[in-house]
Amino acid sequence: MGAVLLERLDSGAIAVLRFDNPPHGFLDGAMTAALDAHLTALASDQPLRALILTGAQDGVLIRHFDLAELAGAADAIAASPADAGATWQDSIFHRITRALETLDVPVIAAINGDCMGVGYELALACDIRLARRGAFTIGLPELHIAMFPGGGGTVRLARLLGPARALELIGTARVVDPEEAARLGMVNAALDDPLEAALAMARKFASLSPSALADAKRLIHASTDLPLEEALTLEQRMVNARLGSDEVRGVLHRYVQSGTDLRQPLD
Repeated sequence: MGAVLLERLDSGAIAVLRFDNPPHGFLDGAMTAALDAHLTALASDQPLRALILTGAQDGVLIRHFDLAELAGAADAIAASPADAGATWQDSIFHRITRALETLDVPVIAAINGDCMGVGYELALACDIRLARRGAFTIGLPELHIAMFPGGGGTVRLARLLGPARALELIGTARVVDPEEAARLGMVNAALDDPLEAALAMARKFASLSPSALADAKRLIHASTDLPLEEALTLEQRMVNARLGSDEVRGVLHRYVQSGTDLRQPLD
């Protein structure tokens, strides 16, 4: 049985969740439940400013879901068919990915190696994806088992890359190396040490206004979820609610008094 390990850094401002299931690096049901519990607790964690997902094993974040466990689930569904009227809320995995997307703080996937199937679906639900350079594989190869990605991968990859590119990759079960993943836009960047880069980014996030960052994340996600004019209306209402706040007014007046511009933060 694998584990999902929680580490807290910088007085609790940064949380790192590490997936640990040697030797293969599969995700299983127990790990899924543990991840769900961690995210439920982190959602109300006041010191938290950024969350990082990564692998505890060298060269793998999550290879894919445990196929033996998946085969057992398939047998159970064959014996007792699933509810045809099910919604996303009936799936623990969908609830997990939505929790990542709706968490008030930025979530970074530090992809330290192989990341396929449910592993990449988790990464797709993160706000930022950084991958480790090397002979690793990233993607959604579920068509090899006569399935399509069932944890949000079909929907999120299409939103990220467009329908044509998503169908090309999913429909041919093609996995790619980190450099190609970066070229295609599947990850933000391919780096020598994605965890180091993720920690540096998380610390920058932690140095900025948490409430403004939470609002920015909410609006960025709204840009893909809502029609343009509805998203702009939401932005305007949030601007109106925030601009007159003591926090914003105080920082603005300090910038004016210092005579500087926005390239650098004030001390």
